[in-house]
Amino acid sequence: MKTLRASLSGHGPLAGDVCMPDAEPRDDPAKVRFEWVASFYDALNALVEAFSSKHRKEILSRVRGNILEVGVGTGNSFKDYPSGQQIVAIDISEEMLHRAEKKRGNYRGKIELCREDVESLSFKDEAFDTIFCSWVFCTVADPVEGLTHLRRVLKKDGQLLMLEHVRSKNNIVGYLMDKLNPLVARLGIGNINRDTVHYLRKVGFKIEQDRNIAYDIVKAIVASK
Repeated sequence: MKTLRASLSGHGPLAGDVCMPDAEPRDDPAKVRFEWVASFYDALNALVEAFSSKHRKEILSRVRGNILEVGVGTGNSFKDYPSGQQIVAIDISEEMLHRAEKKRGNYRGKIELCREDVESLSFKDEAFDTIFCSWVFCTVADPVEGLTHLRRVLKKDGQLLMLEHVRSKNNIVGYLMDKLNPLVARLGIGNINRDTVHYLRKVGFKIEQDRNIAYDIVKAIVASK
């Protein structure tokens, strides 16, 4: 019997608990970093997990149909989904996926874990009704390319749900974020000065909701095609 991911990608049945793409994801800095940090990722994020979980649960109340989660990490989001969903959860890091595997058994629904690069997704066009990602596009090497792929695999009446930190529109705060970004990025935290809402519009998404949840730096975003 085909897996959900197989039916959405056009590939044959996939063996094993974690499916792999036909092509090996490139060794970009994010992949290398997350492979290294996977074993203590949850400990690093323990202080902010309550905040993240609260806002994930809120935005994930909107999910419907076939769901793609991008950048699933160690699977902390699983507890925040409504029960009974069909989810394909992807990450560029195999080590992260192995840790997510330990958590998916607690979810009352279907979750398939796949190693994929958001900049070169193998899924067929218009495969998903809902796409979700949280704190992902600060680390994607080419966010425009990644968002272009998300738009391609989203159905015409589908929805993109995002939690993301972005560059502040405040002149002083934005200036400081620009100055600090090279150091922060080198430390592996991700880029702190990206204009993700602008990138979404650039690739053709329509912004249905752009809500600030922490000043104007952390946002909950809902977009459509």
